[in-house]
Amino acid sequence: MMRLLFFFVLVSSISFGQKLISLDQIPDYMGKNVKICDKIYGSYLTKGNSPVTLLNVGEDFPDNPITFVVYAKDRKNFSYDPAEFLVGKTVCAKGKLVEFKGKPQIVLNSEKDVEIQTY
Repeated sequence: MMRLLFFFVLVSSISFGQKLISLDQIPDYMGKNVKICDKIYGSYLTKGNSPVTLLNVGEDFPDNPITFVVYAKDRKNFSYDPAEFLVGKTVCAKGKLVEFKGKPQIVLNSEKDVEIQTY
């Protein structure tokens, strides 16, 4: 079983081409392209003309250690509504780890930046 899990993580890392990090490693990788895997605990769609989807990763808001963000202009790049479909699922997301208002985030530009885990 461990061999299968190791193989899956190795193949996933290669296919994403990003360094897989844990939530605890976030401060060490700010500004770098990474891959983070964890559960989406909740979501929020901001108000206004260009609503932004905020996905709470690792815990629910306000205790989530990182947020995955989908801007209104990029929602068309998803075959599903990320705010509804991803909640409760464990996903891996790849992208540049940046800070917004003191909180780490990864901006998801398309469905290709997200891998839903099925194990």
